[in-house]
Amino acid sequence: MTGFTWIDYAILILYIAMVTAIGSCFAKGQTSSKDFFLAGRNVGWLPMTLSVIATDFSAISFLGVPGYVVAHDLQLELMQLVFLWTLPLALFLFVRLFYRLELISAYEYLERRFNLQLRTVCSLLFICLRLCWMATALYATSLALTEVMNIPFWVCVLLMGGFTTLYSALGGMKAVIWTDVAQFFVFSLAIFSVLAKTMNSVPGGVIAIWQIAQEHGHTRLVSFEGGWESLTTPAILIGGSFLVLISYGVDQVVIQRYFSAQSVTAIKRGMVFQACFTPIMIWSLALIGLAVFSFYAHFPGSIPLRLSPDRWFPYFIVHELPTGLSGLVVAGLFAATMSSISGGVNSLTAAYLVDFYRRFRHKGPIVSAVSVGAASAGFEEDRRELRISRVISLFWGAAASGLALVVGRIGVIAIIAKTMSGFFGGVLLGVFLLGMLVPRANGQGAFLGGTIGFLTICSVGLGSSINLFWYAPIGCLVTFLCGVVLSQFFSPPRADKLNGLTLKTY
Repeated sequence: MTGFTWIDYAILILYIAMVTAIGSCFAKGQTSSKDFFLAGRNVGWLPMTLSVIATDFSAISFLGVPGYVVAHDLQLELMQLVFLWTLPLALFLFVRLFYRLELISAYEYLERRFNLQLRTVCSLLFICLRLCWMATALYATSLALTEVMNIPFWVCVLLMGGFTTLYSALGGMKAVIWTDVAQFFVFSLAIFSVLAKTMNSVPGGVIAIWQIAQEHGHTRLVSFEGGWESLTTPAILIGGSFLVLISYGVDQVVIQRYFSAQSVTAIKRGMVFQACFTPIMIWSLALIGLAVFSFYAHFPGSIPLRLSPDRWFPYFIVHELPTGLSGLVVAGLFAATMSSISGGVNSLTAAYLVDFYRRFRHKGPIVSAVSVGAASAGFEEDRRELRISRVISLFWGAAASGLALVVGRIGVIAIIAKTMSGFFGGVLLGVFLLGMLVPRANGQGAFLGGTIGFLTICSVGLGSSINLFWYAPIGCLVTFLCGVVLSQFFSPPRADKLNGLTLKTY
């Protein structure tokens, strides 16, 4: 095969039309922000879980996992083990309490437990970081797809960003969840179809693929060689545990889907399914990486000289997959990124509306974030918030798409987004753990602890060559310990800052 055919383009166009139509169907029937952000809190465990998996799985993972295996080995795939203990821990520490409090934004908890200043700072940082991440994801995916489909970069950005923003703004969380479900099946079908194809791409099948990859050192799974600057098994397991706990315990994009579930029991079922299925999907991509490497090692004349390893899989998609399957894989790449972008748009809008617009419009803490519209301002206020949510969704989608178009020229944004996410994630986790585990912790101690934690990890990250996997553990532990100590120098929190807001009082 020499490139994309009209059949592949037809499959891609059909996919885009399908998800846009599905998402737009949910525009009717919404009456409040509860519907827009939480889908009425009546989503079943399976669609909720598939939405979580789809949101957390971008085209960066789709292309990045095989690309890493082609260039290195299987070490990173060991991280899938941490789901077995971090998902139950996230449920026990955070999700069940947040669900009982009927939150829309996770940062509401920080005001109830600590103060408004901490809530505002953390929510603002989340908005900035998520916007940069969305732009980087759109940029990276569009750049890869440009090579695959041979169409202009800006067309890819506008296709993914434009259509995703449209159905996210119209249908809210219901549109996001049900398009995520459709996208989940699209990229899962693409992954397993390519896996089946690649396993037969080398004479001798799976055994030959493994032997060739093993001869070149690409099957290594465990490593204890090197110090703090190296990617070792302890770094992956320990650092990976913190990273997954951040994503599934305090990341607004993921836990907002948990808030939409029918019950905590539904969330538990979803986590069990996710802990079982996500590793299967990631390991399938890793095996694809081994197969692609072995194929071009066996047929070296089939690939251009000096082509970087991260481009081997996209090259394989276009030149080795049969007509139709290439279109399905590219549709899967679109699906993976569009699901992440739609989740980001809805979560950014939720953070803005709940943590800024609603909080400062009402000039006081909200007693019940989910029912506040009907309770305090009536039907008209609910309708107003719904209209504002749709407009703000359009704004965030347009902002991410616009930033993606220029991020290549100001590539430092991509570096900042990645670095700040690693730096801030551990600090944020430390602040939430202070609130949950330490009744004596107060707002002043938590803020100072977070500041010291952030400065510490900035110094460590920028002043040393320590591996990225250690950023989150260091930031979290420094924030937590400093917060515990510094809280002793300020007055104990009032009773209303503790009742039902810590594990001890829950």
